[in-house]
Amino acid sequence: MKKMKLSPSVFAADLGELKNQIKQLEDSNVELLHVDVMDGHFVERMAFGADHIRMLKNMTDIPLDVHLMIENPEVHIDSIVDAGADVITIHQESTTRILSCLHKIHNRGIKAGIVLSPATPEETIKYLLDDIDMILLMSVNPGEGGQHFLSSTVDKIKNVSTLIGDRDIDIEVDGSIDDETIKPCYEAGANVFVSGGYLFKNIKDNTEALRKAVKG
Repeated sequence: MKKMKLSPSVFAADLGELKNQIKQLEDSNVELLHVDVMDGHFVERMAFGADHIRMLKNMTDIPLDVHLMIENPEVHIDSIVDAGADVITIHQESTTRILSCLHKIHNRGIKAGIVLSPATPEETIKYLLDDIDMILLMSVNPGEGGQHFLSSTVDKIKNVSTLIGDRDIDIEVDGSIDDETIKPCYEAGANVFVSGGYLFKNIKDNTEALRKAVKG
């Protein structure tokens, strides 16, 4: 199995305590920092943009894992890269120019990934497997709060893992990840985990709990 990585979602942070919370994340040795960019069109909510990413980049050396929940992502790739993104993932459902977007991201020298919402079949990314570094599977509907983990995600992870074969592609899971849902996802083949509300309730203890749940 690939090395487990945690990617705490900054959307769940207390913005008034952001500097202190990022320091706690650094002390907990998290591997990535997940940044949701939402436009109010592709999803209902609005959150973050290039200026916020630039601010985060100036605050920490944790690599920024930027998840674009926006329509026409091709228009914004350059500004997001310039702001400091280290990984950009785009939704399969957000544009008809997926391959062009992935190439554009790679040509800027950073990692590129594809995101599947719960209703999007994994077979739709077969033709992209040689052009991506990460597959992000949503275990809730993107951009909506108060949802429960969709157990069907576990089988989807297994299917994606089979599709990947021996390619060096991370499988990331986002949505209601806690100390109970993380282990079946890891055992199914996922290795990168986005956790928001659960992790930020107590960064030190809950980061440890997530790692312990996988090891256990």
